[in-house]
Amino acid sequence: MSSSQSAALKELNSIPLRHAVDDPAAPIVYFSREITPESLLKLYEALGRPARGKTGIKITFESPNGPHLDPALLKLLCDKVQGTIIDCNGFTGPRDTTAGNLRVAEGHGFTGIAPIDILDADGDMDLPVRNGYRRKFARTGRHFAQYESLISVVRFKAHHLPRYGGTMKNLSICLGSISGKAIIHSGGNVTTHYTSTSDEITAQAMADAVKAAMDYRKDRWCFINVLDAFSPDDSCSHARNLGNIGIFASIDPVAVDQAAVDVTFGAAPDEETRRAWEEYHSTMLLPKAEKIGVGRTHYRLLSID
Repeated sequence: MSSSQSAALKELNSIPLRHAVDDPAAPIVYFSREITPESLLKLYEALGRPARGKTGIKITFESPNGPHLDPALLKLLCDKVQGTIIDCNGFTGPRDTTAGNLRVAEGHGFTGIAPIDILDADGDMDLPVRNGYRRKFARTGRHFAQYESLISVVRFKAHHLPRYGGTMKNLSICLGSISGKAIIHSGGNVTTHYTSTSDEITAQAMADAVKAAMDYRKDRWCFINVLDAFSPDDSCSHARNLGNIGIFASIDPVAVDQAAVDVTFGAAPDEETRRAWEEYHSTMLLPKAEKIGVGRTHYRLLSID
């Protein structure tokens, strides 16, 4: 990458990318301005981690009629790796049952592009957490053990729910079974239903869960964030639709989320607003995950366009 290209990639849509560096030791985040099935597949192939064995493509089906990935974006990737789209059940109906979750998947168009597997349809399994903050295990669905390679694909949502929606959430709360979700949200105090604890404790529990998922299939994960036109629907002042930004991909889940955080929260009109946005949406998760070795917050950005 030339120095001029490197300098240009430190800004996207005139937004400085605070954590982009030229350090050759930093993890690479690949980027494409095009949001197409072809560019998504090209980014996946650039990661140099080809799928082997049974491959799960971890997405979240989201709430009925809620913001979700365009299934057409995933079609070429699903075909390439002969992947199965995987997700877990949720707290609220209709996604609190396997049958209801499958109806949402069908309604959002995912059943038409690949096989679907609800990981906790037949019970739970626990993944060990080594050298984490709070937890000795993370809980997901029993079917997770069937997959040798994993690809996480998310529609990145900055201004939606109080906790930002990206790769780290996809590998923690969204990979959790109903019991696993309860454990994360409560910091380990509740295993059966939703209850909240402090943002600090929840962030630690999320970082632990991501570490468990990555360690269980070490060096078999790839991570993709799609940043398409997204209209903010939270209470953050000055938040706006940034239009289609592009797609980020990495083998580092912290770095790929940090790049997306940089470009979306970096659009704040001033530093005070940015701090308020990031506090409300718990971006503290990223440095916390870095501290226990999940990934790194500084990254090199390379364009494939």
